[in-house]
Amino acid sequence: MSRKIIFGNLLFWFQIVCATIFFATQAFKMLKSTEGNLLSFFLCHFVFAVINLWLSVLAFKESADGEKTIKKQSIFIYAMWSVFIGAHFFIALFKMPEVWKHTDTVTLFIVIAGVILTIVVAKIKKLPLLDAYVKAGLAIFFKSVPQIALAFSIYLYGERGLSGWWILLGNVTIITRIVHLVVSNHQGWNRNTRGSLISEIWNEASWAVASIAWIIF
Repeated sequence: MSRKIIFGNLLFWFQIVCATIFFATQAFKMLKSTEGNLLSFFLCHFVFAVINLWLSVLAFKESADGEKTIKKQSIFIYAMWSVFIGAHFFIALFKMPEVWKHTDTVTLFIVIAGVILTIVVAKIKKLPLLDAYVKAGLAIFFKSVPQIALAFSIYLYGERGLSGWWILLGNVTIITRIVHLVVSNHQGWNRNTRGSLISEIWNEASWAVASIAWIIF
C-alpha cells in the first residue's frame, strides 16, 4: 500500500470524526439558541453537499482501479455531510422563532441569479449541464453566497446560536477535503475531481469570511 493511500485513509477517518463533532456541537447549540442562524444557509448547504456527492459518484465511475477505494471514501464523506446538514436544516426549521428573514430572501435571490448565470454561460460555451465545471459553478453559488450571508447575519443578530467548534471544524474539514481530493489523484486528475476541488476552494474562502465575522462580532 502506497504512502498516499495510507495518508488518504487517515484523512478519511479524520474527516468522519471532525464531521461528527461538527454536526453534534451545532445541533446541540441550536436546541438552546438559533441566534445568528439562517434557514437559507442550511438549505443551500444541503444542496451543495448533494452536488458534490453527485460529482464524487461520477468521479468514481471514471476512476482507475487503483483509485476506487479513495473515491468510495469521497462518496461516503459527501453522503454523510448531506445527512448531517439535512438534520441541521430541520432543527433550524422547527426551533427558529423567525423561520425566514429578509436576509434569507436576498440570499436565495442571489443564489438563484447565480444559478441562472451559470446555466447561461454553460449554454454559450456549449457545455452540458452535467459538465463537472458547470456543477462546480452551481456549488459555488449554493455554498459561498450563503456563507457570506451568514457572516452578515452574525453582524445583524449576533453569534449566540453558532458553536465555536462548528466554526473551527468547518475550516478544518474543508481544508481536509481539499487535501483528500489532491491526494486521491495519485494516478492523474479528471474533470469531475477538478470540479469538486474548485468548489471546495471557494467554500473555504467564504467560510473564512463567516469565521472572521464570528470572531469579531
